[in-house]
Amino acid sequence: MSVWGKIIGGTTGFALGGPIGALLGAIAGHGIDAAKIKKTSYRKESITNEGSEQIFATGVIALAAKLSKIDGSVTRDEIATFKKIFEFPNSDIKVISQLFNSAKEDVYDYQSYARQLRSHFSEQKVLEEILNALFAIAYADKVLHENEERMLIEISKIFGVDKKNYDRLKSVHENKNFSSNHEKLKRCYNLLGVEETDSLESIKKKYREIIKNYHPDKIQGKGLPKDFVDFANKKLTDFNEAYNEIKKSKK
Repeated sequence: MSVWGKIIGGTTGFALGGPIGALLGAIAGHGIDAAKIKKTSYRKESITNEGSEQIFATGVIALAAKLSKIDGSVTRDEIATFKKIFEFPNSDIKVISQLFNSAKEDVYDYQSYARQLRSHFSEQKVLEEILNALFAIAYADKVLHENEERMLIEISKIFGVDKKNYDRLKSVHENKNFSSNHEKLKRCYNLLGVEETDSLESIKKKYREIIKNYHPDKIQGKGLPKDFVDFANKKLTDFNEAYNEIKKSKK
């Protein structure tokens, strides 16, 4: 069963508290007051690996729902877009739609969800992959709207993601139709988080570090559900192409 199908019916929400706990509790239909869940005491060490996966997936859905509203136009194919990005089975559409629509209309702001995710996931890589997923959703219509970028910048600050890594994640999803070779190379440097003035040796070191960090076992070991590991690994092609382009330009 995928992580989406395991979200409903667990007890993670009640142990977690906060907006994610309230969202899970409301969708599970246990009739527990959201304010009560919000005040529930929570210890990170009491959450299992499966619980962490539920928190990750639910948090991404909630932030994606908030993101879908912030540019002022909520499209009818949001779930279809989400499905295209994460390739979840049709059997999980109902669960995800419920979470998405509930989060879109609930009283919590996106900052509350972002802060709760930051408090649970201390591993920077995990937080970066949440931001990466949000970029994919924001760019689903090929345009990053001003309000969407403002939201993503604020989330990145809450997550403790610096500007260089923010730009690197953004570069993965930007339009790849470049008007010049210079623009194309600029994206390559941003993708690897390096400067044009850096030596090829230092760029190679950074590239190898990124590739190592995207190994499936390493990513899943940090609490990402398999569905998101597969999504994250799709970026490897971009990193490989970026390094090869930089290497050619420095010969």
